[in-house]
Amino acid sequence: MNHPNPTRWLKSLLPTLLLPLALAQPSQALLFDHSIYDAVLRHYVNDDGWVDYDSIRENSQSALESYFERLADADLGGWTREERLAFWINAYNAHVLQLVVSHPGMKKISENFDLFNVPFKIAGVRLTLNDIEYRILRNRVNPDNQRGPVAQMSFDRPDPRVCVALARGTVNGPKLQNFAYTAENVDDILQVNTVAFANSEKEIDVLNGQLRATALMRWYSKDFLPLGGWRKYMSDLIDPDKRGDADQVKTFLADETKKPLYQYDWTVNDVKNSYVP
Repeated sequence: MNHPNPTRWLKSLLPTLLLPLALAQPSQALLFDHSIYDAVLRHYVNDDGWVDYDSIRENSQSALESYFERLADADLGGWTREERLAFWINAYNAHVLQLVVSHPGMKKISENFDLFNVPFKIAGVRLTLNDIEYRILRNRVNPDNQRGPVAQMSFDRPDPRVCVALARGTVNGPKLQNFAYTAENVDDILQVNTVAFANSEKEIDVLNGQLRATALMRWYSKDFLPLGGWRKYMSDLIDPDKRGDADQVKTFLADETKKPLYQYDWTVNDVKNSYVP
């Protein structure tokens, strides 16, 4: 009776033995893990985007620091657009969160705009908050340091909807979501947020014959030009079922002679300020 060579026999079985292990690996194994940041958001940010900064200071400073350590050494090579987009939006919002946490006496972000120009390590390089917004996400020159897009990091085709995702820690800034962006949810959430933005009287309104809009629309006006401009883009999203003044607002947006009054409130989005209109 012939006995098979045990080494050859084992090698022939390896593909069969390893296949279940390969199939057991998560399909998104290379995705960056935002769970630490997600947990902080779910604990300390309410559904309206107000933040309990005092509780973060008392209980979750170390959690944020751990998250920043992972952001600092992240290798974005080979990532999809969605993975990168979620990474940079989360990184920006988390660092703004820390900015307010580390300045407990701050009432308005406008008290110290220089904080947006303080560099920190992220994805192996040193960048500021303004660098992330302008140079990475918007593929533009940062007006504060005059530095341009970053090779192999900046988005070739910026998505202007990020203007409703970058929470600046303010009352009038985009609402901070109480969960982290991921590659799986980023596009859907950006669209949902932009539709909600267009249909919010807080962001775009007509009062006493005057078109009013958040200053975000002025700051991001160039980003919307490839889509026909912010006025047309937002007008197309306005839904009569979502706001009673839809027709009036759309009429004012369509009339370029009606210049908007741009407004912005830099009051910190601390839950203690949630009474602010």
